[in-house]
Amino acid sequence: MSTQRVSAILVVHDGSTWLPEVVASIVSQSRNVDQILAVDTGSTDGSAKLLKGARIPVATLDRTTGFGEAISYGVEKIAAPIEGVEEWIWILHDDCALHPAALESLLTAISERPSVVMAGPKLLGWHNRTHLLEVGISLATNGARWTGLEPNEYDQGQRDGVYEVLSVSTAGALIRRDVFEELGGFDQNLELFRDDVDFGWRVRTAGHSVVVVTDAIGYHAQAASNERRAVDVKGAFLHRPLLLDRRNAAYVLLANSSWWSIPWLSIQLLAGALLRSIGYLFAKLPGYASDEILAIATLLIHPTELLKARSARKKSRFISSRVVKTFIPSRWTQIRSSISRGFETLRARLLPEDATQTTPVTSDLTINEDEDLLTPLSTKPWRLVFARPLVAVLSILAVITIFWARHRFGAISGGALAQSPDNFKDLFKLYLESWHEIGMGSGLSTPAWVLILSGASLLTLGNVKLFVALCFIAAPFIFLLTSHNFLKRYTDNQWLSAGAALLYSLSPVSIAAVNSGRLGVLVFIALLPVFVAGLRNWVDIEKRTWRSIFAYSLFIWLLFAFNPSVLLILTGAIAFALYRDFLIAEKNYKSPLFIQRGIRRATLLILPILLCAPGSFAIFVKPTKLLSEIGLTVAGGGANFAFFANPGGAGSLPWWCVSPIAIVLFVTFFSTTAARKFATLGLIFLLSGTLVSALVVSGNGSATGSRANASTFIAIATLLSITSAVVMFDKIRARLEQSHVNYRHISVALVLLISVAYSVTSTFWLVTAGADSPLRTTSKEILPAFLSIEKDAKTVVLRSYRSNNETTLSYYISRGSAITLGEADVAPQDLPVITQAIEGLVDNTGVTSSKTFSTYGIKYVFLKNPVSKDVVQTIDGLGGFNRTSATNAGIVWKVLKDTGRLKFVDYSGKEFILPFKGVRTYVPAPGTITLTESYSNSWQISQDGYRLAKIKNANDLPSFEVTTGGHISVIHDGTARRGWISLFLIALVTTIVLALPSGRRRSEIEDAVIA
Repeated sequence: MSTQRVSAILVVHDGSTWLPEVVASIVSQSRNVDQILAVDTGSTDGSAKLLKGARIPVATLDRTTGFGEAISYGVEKIAAPIEGVEEWIWILHDDCALHPAALESLLTAISERPSVVMAGPKLLGWHNRTHLLEVGISLATNGARWTGLEPNEYDQGQRDGVYEVLSVSTAGALIRRDVFEELGGFDQNLELFRDDVDFGWRVRTAGHSVVVVTDAIGYHAQAASNERRAVDVKGAFLHRPLLLDRRNAAYVLLANSSWWSIPWLSIQLLAGALLRSIGYLFAKLPGYASDEILAIATLLIHPTELLKARSARKKSRFISSRVVKTFIPSRWTQIRSSISRGFETLRARLLPEDATQTTPVTSDLTINEDEDLLTPLSTKPWRLVFARPLVAVLSILAVITIFWARHRFGAISGGALAQSPDNFKDLFKLYLESWHEIGMGSGLSTPAWVLILSGASLLTLGNVKLFVALCFIAAPFIFLLTSHNFLKRYTDNQWLSAGAALLYSLSPVSIAAVNSGRLGVLVFIALLPVFVAGLRNWVDIEKRTWRSIFAYSLFIWLLFAFNPSVLLILTGAIAFALYRDFLIAEKNYKSPLFIQRGIRRATLLILPILLCAPGSFAIFVKPTKLLSEIGLTVAGGGANFAFFANPGGAGSLPWWCVSPIAIVLFVTFFSTTAARKFATLGLIFLLSGTLVSALVVSGNGSATGSRANASTFIAIATLLSITSAVVMFDKIRARLEQSHVNYRHISVALVLLISVAYSVTSTFWLVTAGADSPLRTTSKEILPAFLSIEKDAKTVVLRSYRSNNETTLSYYISRGSAITLGEADVAPQDLPVITQAIEGLVDNTGVTSSKTFSTYGIKYVFLKNPVSKDVVQTIDGLGGFNRTSATNAGIVWKVLKDTGRLKFVDYSGKEFILPFKGVRTYVPAPGTITLTESYSNSWQISQDGYRLAKIKNANDLPSFEVTTGGHISVIHDGTARRGWISLFLIALVTTIVLALPSGRRRSEIEDAVIA
């Protein structure tokens, strides 16, 4: 008689799909079981009949019976243990087939390891039998089932061996009977799922071992967790598998862990449930999201179950629960696994494996009798890599960029780009604030691009200066790659698409955007090819799914946030498209087709406006804002430059660098029909850009007009011009060879000649004078150090610049530091009275300038080097100013009359400057308080719980009446700003959810995909 007796218990619940193979695998074992019993829990699909046909004894229980209860019943019904014989229970699932050598391999492994009381097989997928499912199991601290395997890991024997594990799946698990009975079997509170991990944990703390034996193999369908059959156990709330699984996972952790670790585990379980529920909501699986929350809730509302479970485990525990610590994955291991899984998913999306093999397959057994055995192996030299078109143009661009960007390595500013803040938190704070201490103060809403830039800078660990610098250095390469990806669909000639992409990356508008620090234009040029490529089905837009409409609306929002003129272009395009739709619908506005198209087009227009609210609403009040740009105002070059696809202005190419963009548009307009399609649109945008360049608009925070910059229009014209050229030049050689010399030969030669000339002249200019652009590395502080210390003090900064060969003074009001990214967009408009006072400093009429400055809280005047001697003498000669310093940075004057942020005048007319730090200060007596900030309805002063009466005084400043002395609080009420941010977040999250692909329930996934 064998010293080992194995009793198999097969639990069945509607398993007729898998039972035939499972039964066959049991009877074909190389080591037969000594006895077998099937426990059927109320199957309704003929499973019991199938088992009886196989002559397997069947015991029938109620349909709501849990798995652990069924096993316990089976152990009671099988033959009693025999003295001197080692009894083992082999637990079998009705959806898990075993390899013929499975039982023999398990018994061989445990016979060599006396301390092992539980062993399990390596589990592979039922449908894909090379897919590893489990090689032992554990539990993460957030409740997730942990296998330690890669997603869809392929079994190549890399995990083979006999390993100590926390537990093994009950599918095919071999458990010593005396230990099973001693520990009380499976926990009856775990009717399904996670009972295996719980039992393994208890086995460990009882001083025994658990191993996985990979020579034993099982093929598991995981029918219940994959929603291939109903979960009917009575403890399954709402009969939802995920809810029961998550609830049981939390139960196992809290019932078996040490008391001191329970608070931290509870936090992790709750945080994990919340994060996963949010993820499921984004995947449009609200049922799964509710499962995550209800799982924790159903456990917490029955704390007595946990207390009883902990008490029961204490009786059988001989070793501390810390013994399982080596089997619980650390947080770092979980994070690393999540990152790896994320990258794998991203790689699969971006680089899908081609099922067809394009490279020739050779074998080492293939013999070529004519081959000389002494012939060396042929290897491709590295220089052939640079013969690839895309690599070649990238190399050329890299060489040009090294010389072009030599003054831009480091923190950069200049042109339209203000200095970058030190940290992304500064940008985030700017976005959230309801009041900005910029100039005379501003309550304007910060535009969305500041929030986007703040989030994007996390790629450089929140270093905004580094991120912005890298953006401008990498911009030409991004232009090239995005345009090449777009252009290659119009030609098979790789040299043609690569050369055209190089022209796009070094086009006049691209060069001007980089040199003049136009961040918004930079983003637009980089994403424009992607945007145009996404315009498929624009005419028959009803064919696009709503998900793609919402996704494209998000993309438009991104472009609009950085370029207000995008809305103008989009509005024109939609208006024209709606007119065509109206004609197609035979002027019937009730036509279903017209309505479908209209709603989709309106969504593309309205959603970006809502996501940029309330700043976008200012466009309706002042439509000229559609022609403004983000950042500091830098004038364009006018219509003459724009006509040749050059936006002009500071940092742009000189007039003698004539690009072929405009000429190509005119040539291709008379070319093939395919090229003419792009050329027509390109000419429209080129002429529109020329018209816009002739307009004068006011910039951010300034009432002074300057020439509009038409870079957005010119960029579109540039891409369409290059696309039309690619279409025209594609296979043109063969066409020209088949025809006599005509105008086509002449036009092609002209375009090539101008393109070569532009390439030479623009490259020469870029590596010489072009590198000395307005955008450059800046390390100098604009203000002297002592002015930067007084954060509340306002300083008028005067600087000279050359315009039309004349020296002109510009000014701005500083609060102790230079203007940074985003601040120009929320800067208040110049006050005429302050402008007049500053002009008086220059033309010697500013007798009252110091008084004006004092009224508005301006404490200093700083004239930045290089200074004008005439201006210096004028300020020195005017009364009310005292020169305090003259350094290499410039000259500083202090306003003699005391001033500050809070002015107080008592009823006798005596004026005081109230000390003001934070929000609290003290008023000595009744009187009037004047806040030297721009007037806003949100300014409030409270005293003893009451708000003081507020008026706008004669100087357009907020004033408050104080009836009694005492402590006061000065605040700016940000309720409206918080409301707008809340609406923005709701709109953004809703749009993202609608744009994301819908997740699938496990029951909806094909069997072959799951396992």
